[in-house]
Amino acid sequence: MGPGLTAPPTHRRRRRASARRRIVTILDVARHAGVSPATVSRVLNQSSHPVSAGGRRRVLAAARKLAYIPNLLARSLLTQQTAALGVLIPDVSNPYYAAALRGIEDAVEPTGRTVILCNTDRDPEKQRRYLRALMERRVDGLIIVGGSFGREESEIIGGDLPVVMIGRHRVRFPSVRIDNEEAAALAAGHLIALGHRRIVHLAGPAASLTAADRRRGYCRALEGAGIPVDPGLIIEVGFTPRQVGAAVGAAFQAPRRPTAILAANDQVAIGAIRALHEVGLRVPDDVSVVGFDDTPLASYTIPALTTVAVPSRDLGYRAAALLAAALEGRRTASVVLPCELRIRESTAPLKSRRG
Repeated sequence: MGPGLTAPPTHRRRRRASARRRIVTILDVARHAGVSPATVSRVLNQSSHPVSAGGRRRVLAAARKLAYIPNLLARSLLTQQTAALGVLIPDVSNPYYAAALRGIEDAVEPTGRTVILCNTDRDPEKQRRYLRALMERRVDGLIIVGGSFGREESEIIGGDLPVVMIGRHRVRFPSVRIDNEEAAALAAGHLIALGHRRIVHLAGPAASLTAADRRRGYCRALEGAGIPVDPGLIIEVGFTPRQVGAAVGAAFQAPRRPTAILAANDQVAIGAIRALHEVGLRVPDDVSVVGFDDTPLASYTIPALTTVAVPSRDLGYRAAALLAAALEGRRTASVVLPCELRIRESTAPLKSRRG
């Protein structure tokens, strides 16, 4: 390019973009502040090593002006910590899991750590792939939110990583959970007290210990009231509404029609209310329905849903607190949180239906 000529605008833009992409290092901050790189490191890492007030001010001003971003990879090599926590969750679209995740993030955010979320879709192989990826990234700890977790997954983790579970699992890690069996017995007992005897249980997946506990609670309540358990009234539909329509259609067009439903969760219960409407049955006049979780939509359905209120955000928050304690080397113990039945408009005495 000859004398007196300037670079074309496109070249200038490229140079500016290249300059913007250049990574600012501790050396840059040190030169700008007129201090040593060691002083910059002490200030930015909040070291206990003494640094003069003037030097500290110059370092912080230089870091702000240069838009310095710490190199977390380098820091993790030095501290052997990544400041990241892994969270495995079966289905983030489920409001119960979303609320638990909210609790985790609320607890973790003040600590400066980052949450890496992995949505497993209840796929065991996908869960194992995510676990391997989290181990490769050297997360500091792990929270397992529901789903199925067993020996093979534990072997991927090894014995050193702090792990906290939400819910009941087949492996022995500290956990935060509710007593699902007791809660389901409470819900089924409510329907029995209203006079219902033929109660359909739209059950969660067989592999889920949460679903198994709720199934046991349903059976326990029936047996305690002297009502024989009819296996034909226990229908596995999972934790989503996808299979609910067919299950409700089959159960409620039988000669001996049931009068109530205990659903695996609120999503299934709301799907059941829709399916009952489609076969010409009214809730609660013809059929009473109870959900599980008390998700935000439960009180807005028509009719408003009677459901077991699970403190899902608190489960997440307490799990993150347990993990923080484990990371600090403190002893941890599992926690069982209380839940309650919220009675709304979707349940009514059997006699009112028959007038």
